[in-house]
Amino acid sequence: MQHAVIAGLVAIIAIGGALGAFAATRTVEKTVELEMKFWVGTRASTAYVSTRQEGEEWVTHDFLVDLEPYPGVPTLLVSEPVTLRLPVRVEVEPERLPPLLDPMPAAIPQLTPGEAPSGRASCCTVRGMPEQRSAQSAISRELRRVITYARTNLGLTHEGRITVNIAYQDSGLLVRYEEAFGERPQSLPDTCSFQRGTHLFFTPACRTNTEAIAHEWFEYAVQTPYLAARWVGVGTLDYYWTLYRTGEPPTLRQDRYRSAVFHQPAVAFREGRGHEDLMAAAALYAVESYGTWGDWVGFYEAVREGAEPHAAFEEAFGVSLARFYTDFEEWAAWQRTIMLATAYKSCEEASRFLRPRRAAEGGGFADYHVPLEYDDDGDGYVCEEYRLFHREEDLTCVVVGEGGGE
Repeated sequence: MQHAVIAGLVAIIAIGGALGAFAATRTVEKTVELEMKFWVGTRASTAYVSTRQEGEEWVTHDFLVDLEPYPGVPTLLVSEPVTLRLPVRVEVEPERLPPLLDPMPAAIPQLTPGEAPSGRASCCTVRGMPEQRSAQSAISRELRRVITYARTNLGLTHEGRITVNIAYQDSGLLVRYEEAFGERPQSLPDTCSFQRGTHLFFTPACRTNTEAIAHEWFEYAVQTPYLAARWVGVGTLDYYWTLYRTGEPPTLRQDRYRSAVFHQPAVAFREGRGHEDLMAAAALYAVESYGTWGDWVGFYEAVREGAEPHAAFEEAFGVSLARFYTDFEEWAAWQRTIMLATAYKSCEEASRFLRPRRAAEGGGFADYHVPLEYDDDGDGYVCEEYRLFHREEDLTCVVVGEGGGE
């Protein structure tokens, strides 16, 4: 790997209070000249750190510092705060020290930890597995990638600072939880990942799962659990998440939304007990019927800032929320009638007229096309064995006779 020295001899560190052991009742202050070098990889945004005390040998520390674009200054890279533990050797003469020295003022004004001048957080703090810096760096790096993508392509970012909790075992994650909130649950809320407040938790099974990492961040950024109207957060998260995963915005023609409309009464949405797919379908209906995604974002941001949902919806779309409920229920009822009229009694019958999903996607037919078939795995598709043949007559049967002939 090629490296370039980008800074050297850059700091004089003030060490105050660290030498108090030399005089039990006195505070000893001493300036120590510390030379530093940063070795930045030309192909990756990471840096090694080397230090040397005056008259000593250079020491290159055994960890990498991750760098990321500094908000608002695209030509500048910045790292998270780094703690260096260095032995300090000084000569102290207690009898010549004054009784008390005022602390030296900071040479550079300090930002609130984790905050950039724009007020947007840079990334996160990773807690757990301190002996495996590579594990900490990997999950931090993935989060930064997601954050940068969402900010650049979707205009979505988070506020404040995130703490990411990881551990070698599930029991260790329970320890992280107790350290954060002063209580330990009987079991983990989720076997993959979950969040509470500003803390994201990733189990050993999912701490390298890029999809789980991204989904937890999107849910945190949208603040889904904390909105006055939960369906507003669910619809917003679903739209952003689908766009992030597929590169295309969701539409009401997709199977999971049609399945939600088919299997659940649309009035369940108005009553606040609809499935999340039904909530997302209602949000898409509002966007496709009354305005644009930009109108929805304005509505969502108003609700997030505390606006009353009825007033915010009418302000954004020009129709009342009551009218929206009625329109959505009427549309859903009509769509369900159409789907019932085009439903098939079995997958064999459906295979004569419908193309199954590709084998790479799992095969089968959407459950609303064949409502009498059982969805074994609850994924919204039935008869996943139908992967290769588009029509029943394409199936080839081989009959073996008694003599072994075909």
